[in-house]
Amino acid sequence: MKQKLKVLFPEWCANNEQGLNPTILTDDLDSLLGCAIEKHVKGNDVNYFYNFNKLFVGDSQDTRKVIGIDLALHKGKSWCNHVVRISEDDYVNPETANINALLKVHSGNYFKKYAMSTVLTMWSYYDLPLPETKEGKMLLLCIDSGFLGHYDERFKDVHNAYLRLLDFPELIDLLEETEKWEYFNLQRRYDTKAKIQLNKNGQLTTTLPLAELQGLFGIPMELPTQQFTLRNKFQSAEGTVQQTRTKDGLNNIISFAMTGKNKFKYTYQN
Repeated sequence: MKQKLKVLFPEWCANNEQGLNPTILTDDLDSLLGCAIEKHVKGNDVNYFYNFNKLFVGDSQDTRKVIGIDLALHKGKSWCNHVVRISEDDYVNPETANINALLKVHSGNYFKKYAMSTVLTMWSYYDLPLPETKEGKMLLLCIDSGFLGHYDERFKDVHNAYLRLLDFPELIDLLEETEKWEYFNLQRRYDTKAKIQLNKNGQLTTTLPLAELQGLFGIPMELPTQQFTLRNKFQSAEGTVQQTRTKDGLNNIISFAMTGKNKFKYTYQN
């Protein structure tokens, strides 16, 4: 990652103390691989599972501060890739490691956003070596369909600018020599959009081919094996920029993200 971007990240990101923070896993590959990276680099294990309306916990006695992974928390530590500002001067969680938050992307300049995965941000920040194989590199770009911006002339320059900030010129070269349909094929082959769910016994399950993905990414990947129990329930709501100009009028926000240039979705606690 280029230093001019890296210095903007919250101080906690650079703390290499091991096992300091349990992580919150959400329901997709971006979060699961992000959690795997956090464990690989800092020894931080998953102890929570968040599926937007509910938060589940493994060890309820754990009192350490958490890190949300691919989760737009309104307060507390998180790695995230969402646009979290309605307007330019809107409140932003000072502990979020989120390129769009750090570079002041909002509804007014929405199409200048970083439109790749949380995983790619973490991969760059932690200076991890890219996967060894071409397929592994392509699969990394498949997460959150991070390849798409390159193949749309409206966004290609912005997309490439972010890859340069991440210090991944090799991925620009790869995108230049591959075609969009190849990434769609990889997404289907590895079921990259498969969800992570809790079964009736409180165990996490998924159809993601974890062993194959681990081999391609070169990072240990597994689902937590502990039993999860419900800790919190949240309400969810949606809104529009026309009706709400800042988050100041929204109460008890847990998570918040723009879902389009003029729309947002959030959870809150009564």
